[in-house]
Amino acid sequence: MRSRLLPWLLVSGVLSGCYAYVPLGGVEPSAGARVEAELTVFGSDTLARYLGPGVNTLRGDVVTTESSAFVLSVTAVEDRAGRVMSWSREQVRVPRAAIGTLHKRRFSLGRSVILGAALLGGSLATWEFVRGGFSVGSPSSGSGGGVPR
Repeated sequence: MRSRLLPWLLVSGVLSGCYAYVPLGGVEPSAGARVEAELTVFGSDTLARYLGPGVNTLRGDVVTTESSAFVLSVTAVEDRAGRVMSWSREQVRVPRAAIGTLHKRRFSLGRSVILGAALLGGSLATWEFVRGGFSVGSPSSGSGGGVPR
């Protein structure tokens, strides 16, 4: 049983594809990399006329890198209250001095396998229930189990 289940578990994990943003740690992102930029207070104030007031996080793809800035194709912004607003890939030039921390989006194998296992387990349980393999709340047969009088 386990040998038949393992390939399905792996396929479910990969197809469910969870991603996490991890710090770049001084590595320069290449064009096309999906990034998340946490802005400094200065950065939030400087870019307010382009992004809106109180925005502290940008998500998007790197279009170009310059010595003093990144040009991002922005897909979402998040404000200080935690509200996320979708963008339609407008390009914004973000000065490096405006960025506190830069993260890169990476595939998370552990999270994907856990989510895939949960999806697969739920699917198998549903399938067994629909097939009639599980009996929920059915009366027991045989003697005993009654309430004494």
